[in-house]
Amino acid sequence: MLRLAPAALVAGALFVGCRGADHPHPGTAISFTTEIGKSGQTLRGVAGDGASVFAARGDASSSELEARKAGTDAIAWHVTLPGSAGPLASSSGLLLATLSASGAIVGLGAPVLLHGEPSALVVAVDPATGALRWRVPFDAAEFVVITSIAPIEAVPAAGAGFVIGGTFSGTLRVGDTALSANARTVVSSAGRSDGFVAELTTTGAVRWLVRVGGPGADSVQGVAARGDRVAIAGVFTAGAELLGEPLVAFDEKLPFADGFVAELDAVGTRRWQQTFGGKLDDAVAGVAIDSKNRVIVAATIRDSIRLGGRDLATRGPADGLVAWFSPAGEPGATAIIGGSDFDGLRAITAVDDRVVVAGFFSGTLALGKRSLTATGGADSFLVEVNATGELETSWHVAGPGREEITSLSAVPGGFVAGIAHTGALTLEAAKLPAPPDPSSGAALVGRPAP
Repeated sequence: MLRLAPAALVAGALFVGCRGADHPHPGTAISFTTEIGKSGQTLRGVAGDGASVFAARGDASSSELEARKAGTDAIAWHVTLPGSAGPLASSSGLLLATLSASGAIVGLGAPVLLHGEPSALVVAVDPATGALRWRVPFDAAEFVVITSIAPIEAVPAAGAGFVIGGTFSGTLRVGDTALSANARTVVSSAGRSDGFVAELTTTGAVRWLVRVGGPGADSVQGVAARGDRVAIAGVFTAGAELLGEPLVAFDEKLPFADGFVAELDAVGTRRWQQTFGGKLDDAVAGVAIDSKNRVIVAATIRDSIRLGGRDLATRGPADGLVAWFSPAGEPGATAIIGGSDFDGLRAITAVDDRVVVAGFFSGTLALGKRSLTATGGADSFLVEVNATGELETSWHVAGPGREEITSLSAVPGGFVAGIAHTGALTLEAAKLPAPPDPSSGAALVGRPAP
């Protein structure tokens, strides 16, 4: 699997209107490429709300969060934050940034002492000005890493908020007495590491916190929300459970990771869960909920897996998997994406009644009726997948160096993608030159709505 060093170059791309690459629309009049690189920094997260594009850059100890009006080079605001930035989310008049940090944290409201190596913070800022609204500590006795964050729309039962997922070890405490209506919410891991999912209100109060895991290494790798539905997905080993319900492994005697997907309601109660896996380690890239309340998982699978009573085989050593589930949790269509080499998926987001997934490949790759050939050792791609498992619009992310799509986030009418590359990059018609410093260059590439 392609991995970039922590200092690898990252570029972010904003696409509004997902049909633009393979099927151009008449009337498309504007496009832009905006360089945002800064020496010594890497782009860690991207998000957008239709009017602005947000980016978090930084190194291991500090980060910069900035906003730009979509389609312009002008920076509307930027703030410096302590810690290493992660995923971003924007909704309900808030921009949420996730940070990995440890020790004494000052400058974000009341000082907080984080004990884990690392622990984490969720920081809310005003998307128009960057002014701090609140911050919530995710503090673990050993470590905690936030892997994913998603906005929750306002619903009568609970109101708007955000759902946060990740992995931790030891004792995890979320919130503090100054900012959480429920004071501290605490869970303890059952083994090497467990997954967690928490919901925060738009004022930073902790609504609920759920642990997922068992005696082995387990993790929540993706979260999504729509209405009163919260979807989570991740990996688990034998003996893991979710809210008292065992997660069924492919083979309880094997130490390898399988995948799971589950849906919770607005108060954190389990609605349903499904598992999938095989004789080798599998990985989960994320989860999404489409406009028809179907849950979709993106994963990287090896050799063959069993899902919903069906055996699915890869074409090479590893392939990407997109799996659909009905609102009741029944397995639906699947798509295997890959060629004869080691290929897989990195991220997923829902756009109306379909999803966009991001992945990597070497050699050649068939995406529907289109065939891609990697120009370097490995290239990346974006592709729309519909509810029947068909691959539709696709984008080839190519170049002579390394390319990696690090994140996806939905925006009105489209999505935001973060793309890492170490040399010149071609993304369909967009050309990005090789940066002077391959370790810290960055750019935003815009595509208009039709």
